[in-house]
Amino acid sequence: MALFLYHLMFAGIAYFYFLYNKGDAHNYWNLTEHWTSYIGIGTKVIKLINYPLVAVLKLPFWFGFLIYNLIGFVAIWELYSFAHHYISPKTKMADLLLKILCLLPNLHFWTSIIGKEPVVFLAVTWIMTEYADAKFYSFKSILGWILLMAIRLHVAMFLLLAVLITAVFSSGKWSYRKIAWMLAGLLGCFSLYILTLKLLNRNPFDIQYILERNDASLIAFRRANSYVPMIDYNIVERFFALNFRPFFWDADSFLSLILSVENGLVLLLLSGSLFACIRDFKTLKGDSFANLSMAFFLISSCFFIQRYACLGIFVRTKMMYMPFLLVAALKIILPYVNTDKK
Repeated sequence: MALFLYHLMFAGIAYFYFLYNKGDAHNYWNLTEHWTSYIGIGTKVIKLINYPLVAVLKLPFWFGFLIYNLIGFVAIWELYSFAHHYISPKTKMADLLLKILCLLPNLHFWTSIIGKEPVVFLAVTWIMTEYADAKFYSFKSILGWILLMAIRLHVAMFLLLAVLITAVFSSGKWSYRKIAWMLAGLLGCFSLYILTLKLLNRNPFDIQYILERNDASLIAFRRANSYVPMIDYNIVERFFALNFRPFFWDADSFLSLILSVENGLVLLLLSGSLFACIRDFKTLKGDSFANLSMAFFLISSCFFIQRYACLGIFVRTKMMYMPFLLVAALKIILPYVNTDKK
């Protein structure tokens, strides 16, 4: 109940934020065209979902935030339930760290807005948690893939590629069935790549032009209020900027200060887990969820650092993959948390 009320609070925060600021939420809710014009993929899927709510039921703008907030809560509760089972906190400190992890404000805010984020996060959560439990063909897993491919093709491609890489390095034997599934997965990744580039009106085989457009995208963000000169950064600086900024030196408002504190905690947790991995490299064995989370994080970061150069986009983008990595990182450092049992 406490988690629900905490998350519900962000529906109000998101509503008042978008009430006085421009954003995609207005475009998703203020629909003026016939419903058939919203048949498609990407943004159109959200508009098609919203059409009966707006055109038929005439629900107000604030009610839309409540609906998407509830979708986001389902996703967060699913992740929390899985994390509690996955980590099995046996100490007060472990239980406290897990609760703090589930209260980070960035995730709660972006899963409370009218838009793609709550639905995409729910889809990714279903896929990741069902994969960890080896339920590859469950209803949640299949529906998660359908929603993800319908709304964000490129994220589906990143996650599918992460699944394939995780499977390659898994300890299971290579059977004809596994090889067949790997080939099918590669074909799926290639198809998603082609569809993504076609949606962007890009030639998927003109790599040089794609790289040029990526650089142009980074430069175009100079008009943004929270522009980050990613075009001038090396790959390490880009990774840090995407995943850990705004940091304290970026804090020029109360909101950016809150995000800086959160990013500081995230950086501390990931640094601790990295130290643990290095220290116990020979004995540490990553499970399927941890391996998939790491692969998804690295693949997504590698692509996003080539397209985005704005703090606002950073915090909105990383919420699709960062929470899963944090759950895996928390499990890694728990053996080093020494305190009395509950």
